[in-house]
Amino acid sequence: MNSGARILAIDDEESFADILKQYFELRGYEIDVVPDGISGLELFRKKKYNVVLLDLKMVGPDGEEVLKNMRKIDSAVKAIFVTAFNDSGRTKKRLLQQGVYGYIEKPLASLKILQHMIDKAAE
Repeated sequence: MNSGARILAIDDEESFADILKQYFELRGYEIDVVPDGISGLELFRKKKYNVVLLDLKMVGPDGEEVLKNMRKIDSAVKAIFVTAFNDSGRTKKRLLQQGVYGYIEKPLASLKILQHMIDKAAE
């Protein structure tokens, strides 16, 4: 049984966003998926989410910039970065030090890992 967590996913990779939406909706989660940080911030202002999934590199404001703005709205936001960006772990380390809940690299070995992380974050 899942937590029924409300998830906001911000990712400009359409195929990945579709997979996320299908996977989590099938399992009873409420998930909103948007392709960019601007629309993500708009939704974040309007609705309450347990967890935000963020891509790091996107058109417009990048994931870090979006998170900074989200923290102004809700300082306790639980963010998980899901990204193909790789700089030998430097960004991951810095973000985790800044209090990011999780950081997963694409391609994901399994969505179950992400699901488990979301459930823990939403507790």
